[in-house]
This record gives sequence, structure tokens and C-alpha cells, in this order.
Amino acid sequence: MVAYLEDRPFLVFDEWAADQDPLFKEVFYREVLPELKRMGKAVLVISHDDRYFPLADRLVRLESGKLRLAEPSASEASVSPVAS
Repeated sequence: MVAYLEDRPFLVFDEWAADQDPLFKEVFYREVLPELKRMGKAVLVISHDDRYFPLADRLVRLESGKLRLAEPSASEASVSPVAS
């Protein structure tokens, strides 16, 4: 991924994993994004896939044209959406 090669402090992924297969989505959200965070990158992920919302440090929802701060649920984050 280009994000690993470029030395940028802030990365934006706008529906980046939307058309990926379920296994890669799992890798993207549970491995790639945490690794970028460990590298000190600020990451903004825009997604409609609410299965991964609990993994966010901060969750902002766009509802009825207004931004609303929401808290991700830690209990939901432990459930894997991909069958093994």
C-alpha cells in the first residue's frame, strides 16, 4: 500500500475498503489501520460499514446533514464479521 511508502503524517481513506473482499476488509481494519496508528500517522476513515465502527478511536456520524460525535462500542469490536 502506498500509505506505507509515503511519509505523510495524515491519511484519509474515503470508502477505501468498500469494494474489497471480506477477508481483506478484516485485514485493513484490524491490522493495516492499527499499524499506521503505531507508526504515528493520523488516519481518517470514511465508511458506511458499521461493523467496524467500534474499532475507531473517535466516531463521528453524519445524520440528517449534521455531524454528531458518537462513542464506539468496545464490546462490538471483539466480534469478527468474517467467518473463519
